[in-house]
Amino acid sequence: MGTTEGNEHFYIAILSEGHRIKLPEFTSKNNELNEFLVKDALEYQKLHLGITYLLVDKTNEGILSYITLSMGALKLPEKKAEFLFMGKRLQEYPKDFPNQFPALLVGKLATDETAEGKGCASILLKYAASIGLQERERVGCAFLVAHAKGKDEVVNWYKKRGFKTYILNTAGRETVPMYFEL
Repeated sequence: MGTTEGNEHFYIAILSEGHRIKLPEFTSKNNELNEFLVKDALEYQKLHLGITYLLVDKTNEGILSYITLSMGALKLPEKKAEFLFMGKRLQEYPKDFPNQFPALLVGKLATDETAEGKGCASILLKYAASIGLQERERVGCAFLVAHAKGKDEVVNWYKKRGFKTYILNTAGRETVPMYFEL
């Protein structure tokens, strides 16, 4: 099934037709994310809109967590004084330096309810960062970005994993742009 990495309990695989039978068994707390995995993820791959990676339990081939990645960008609405790139403030770069950066986008990220709190999503996020680091040697890729749903718990989850946001007040926002420098 395209094993890419793992340990004695799980492996990471790119979603394939062979996984289709297990997809309906995946149940996170977010029905939209469950539906995407079952109905849309394979089609997105066929259209080259995103690649879905699965964290699969070796004992029963159940899907513990998934992440969908695609190309993206981190666009700052303005040159923020507190924003650092490669250890320097943007104002320290030449005047015409961009405020938009190539990035690997976390489009979807979900964990099955039975695996919550066990670090599954963190494993996939680290895996995504490793993909970004590999790809930046072939194409520009400076950040891993995510658009966290506006709940404070989601934003804080990303922050605990080293992500930042340039949004000062996240209350009432549908999504919050989060970024992690590779």
